[in-house]
Amino acid sequence: MLFEKISEIYFSPSSTTKEITNKIASNFEGTYEIYDLLNYEKDKEPRRFGDDELVVVGMPVFAGRIPKIAREKLQRFKSDGTPTIAFVNIGNADVGDALLELTDLLKDNGFNVIGAAIFVSQHSIFTNVAKGRPDEKDLEKIKEFADKCGENLDSTADIEVPGNKPYKEYKVVPFKAGCDEMLCTFCYDCVPACPQGAIPDDDPVVTDVDKCDGCSACIYICPEDARSFVNEGFDEAAAAFAEKFSQRKEPEFFF
Repeated sequence: MLFEKISEIYFSPSSTTKEITNKIASNFEGTYEIYDLLNYEKDKEPRRFGDDELVVVGMPVFAGRIPKIAREKLQRFKSDGTPTIAFVNIGNADVGDALLELTDLLKDNGFNVIGAAIFVSQHSIFTNVAKGRPDEKDLEKIKEFADKCGENLDSTADIEVPGNKPYKEYKVVPFKAGCDEMLCTFCYDCVPACPQGAIPDDDPVVTDVDKCDGCSACIYICPEDARSFVNEGFDEAAAAFAEKFSQRKEPEFFF
């Protein structure tokens, strides 16, 4: 089916949620628009979508919720019944209330959610968990999900997804990104990449830990691997997390 526009909306600090969004959207024909919420201005004019469009929304899961800053930005998008595909991306850990939160927000803003899913990618903080995912098996499941959504475009069913209300309380990620001054080449790529404005534009070696939410965007964009999580106890926490979430989780679909 050909759409007037296919809009991809995602928040993707480590690029895996972006990758999945792109894969799903590529199964449909139309003119593509990209809304990268990582650096989308919160006070930008709201976008309203029509029923001749298709929207694909992808969000990572931070401690059982969609990222707070991403929620604030997504809240500004409105719809008049636009068919919408929604998914959350977990690092092989617990999905918590994130998918319910995402679908609730979209429905409240007028979107018609025709399919929802939970996908798995390499954990953005503890990268020894689900390493290398999405892998070939995941990509096959993404294609399968997109195909099923294509068959479900006219559905107006109220999709039930896992989660509870009230949603989990937001948790502050205890790990903050730091910079190795010996490796930094002062390319400044990390400055605009930070959605919280925690890296000053006159000194990228510095991180305002009070603003940093541990999203990892600056770490993944750094061409010199100069940025990393530097907190004391990080290695011990990574080992404990890997032990708890070592068993492979598979994608889940909801229609």
